[in-house]
Amino acid sequence: MQNEVFERILRRVKLPLGELLGDKTTYRVSAYDFPILGAKAAKDLEMFDKFLVLSDGNLSVVGGVLFYGNTDIQITTLQKFRGKHYMSEIHRNGILASECYEGQQVSITTHAIRSFDDFKMKSHLLKLAGLKAKNIDEVYRYLSMLHYPEIEGYDENSFEEEFSYQD
Repeated sequence: MQNEVFERILRRVKLPLGELLGDKTTYRVSAYDFPILGAKAAKDLEMFDKFLVLSDGNLSVVGGVLFYGNTDIQITTLQKFRGKHYMSEIHRNGILASECYEGQQVSITTHAIRSFDDFKMKSHLLKLAGLKAKNIDEVYRYLSMLHYPEIEGYDENSFEEEFSYQD
């Protein structure tokens, strides 16, 4: 799903909706709840079983996680809430890990990487949730192509070793 579509859906969410999870700020919205979001949103979500809605604790939506079954996830934080650690909290507190499907896979969207530090932050968040990017080799090639100075100290194997979660 295009990120703009997911953000549009998130902006339509009026909390409380779905099930409030243990951290008291994250809601699990299931297919049962999708019609409440309107016909267009329900149509956009018809191939999904659930998504998470992150709030600021005061019923304002700050972002979400959309699950493509166990094959991938899409994570977004609404622009005005970026950099305020809402998303990192569900990685740290175990909520994201507990909502993942068995054998959950994830990928890092290369064109969404804004800098080497941004990539390191994304990799760190995945590790906190116990996840490994399935496309770490693609990420290495992308960062190499952009000639970030920080990538020069790595070959593909050392890069994968450092930035992949190991069981």
